[in-house]
Amino acid sequence: MSNKKQATEDDKVQGFKRGLEADKILGSADDNGDLMYLIQWKGTDAVDMVSAEEANIKCPQIVIRFYEDRITWNKAKA
Repeated sequence: MSNKKQATEDDKVQGFKRGLEADKILGSADDNGDLMYLIQWKGTDAVDMVSAEEANIKCPQIVIRFYEDRITWNKAKA
């Protein structure tokens, strides 16, 4: 198999099918009503859009950290 053909096949593998561990969620998006996360993988610069449903199952602590980092509290005025 040529390097060009192998590179093309490797590009088709995305998300958790890469066999990599999620490092962090960089952002989120709505894909026709489905919540998606942009996930960066440990030890690489690669990023993929992954469904929130799959991320909630496979890396729940990373999902929690994503929201904890973005939560804001409204303080009541005294």
